[in-house]
Amino acid sequence: MVSLPSYVEWAATAPDLKVILTVRDKSKWAQSWLSVIPAAFLPYQKPFCWVKSIKELAAFNWEIMINVPTNNNPDKYDDIATLEAGFEAWTEFVRKTVPQEKLLEFDVRQGWKPLCEFLGEQVPDGPFPHINDRVVVDTIVKVFVAVTWIWPFIFALPLVVVYFFVRTYSRRRTVKDRNKQA
Repeated sequence: MVSLPSYVEWAATAPDLKVILTVRDKSKWAQSWLSVIPAAFLPYQKPFCWVKSIKELAAFNWEIMINVPTNNNPDKYDDIATLEAGFEAWTEFVRKTVPQEKLLEFDVRQGWKPLCEFLGEQVPDGPFPHINDRVVVDTIVKVFVAVTWIWPFIFALPLVVVYFFVRTYSRRRTVKDRNKQA
């Protein structure tokens, strides 16, 4: 498995490749990251661990969701100070690795202009998208975590429905048979 730092090192030397480093307040990032952390464990839980593509990406997922944010201190994945230090370490690693002319440090509050200038594209007419809403992300993560708890019921539900219909049909037959005998 190739590590995430290897990708950055490759990107730093690849011709005609540009790197965008998103930057923000480390404390706010660490707080928001805590709501995403449960997703790091999903590839190792049923039913997700049965999906081949998820299984193949599990190690990479662990790298980007646990090792990088904690600066290789996975036991402290939910510690704010560790996450803040990991954020700073990652930012510094990218800054030191990628040549300045290939690197854009981008804060999404800047909007389209610096991003488009860096990429040599025209600025779109529409507003800069804001889809990483905390409520939306929290909901998505909670739904996936809930799947790890309720997946057995998905398989059991058809059996319960069949049992219900068989039982109902059997009772009706029994009642009809009793009525015929009476």
